[in-house]
Amino acid sequence: MTSALRTVPVPTPAFSHAVIDVDHQAPDPLTCLVRAYDRAIRACEAFDHDGSREAISVLRCALELDSPASKSFDALYAWCEESVDCRDYVGAAQCLRSLRDAWRRAARPTPTTFARFRAGQQIC
Repeated sequence: MTSALRTVPVPTPAFSHAVIDVDHQAPDPLTCLVRAYDRAIRACEAFDHDGSREAISVLRCALELDSPASKSFDALYAWCEESVDCRDYVGAAQCLRSLRDAWRRAARPTPTTFARFRAGQQIC
């Protein structure tokens, strides 16, 4: 018996038409986001101007600019693009790496953080 591929809704436009095999542990949106960061970081580390711009634009296109947080991310991505245009690949890679690492940490909350969140306490 073969499993059917189905379109799974994902909350960001860049991944909204993703077709995945739901029977084989497809990546969640956060995993896709981290992979997009990895791609952008690798392009910056390779001093690949076109690849860096393309990878950063994928991150920008995935934003839904309805919230102040999204606008802040967009400003950071714009800064990274400007850095790449000025051939400051190291600065762009450092910024992207910091953002990627923050998303990774957010995906793995500590037991203390999770308990405080469930209790309704302020986390930050």
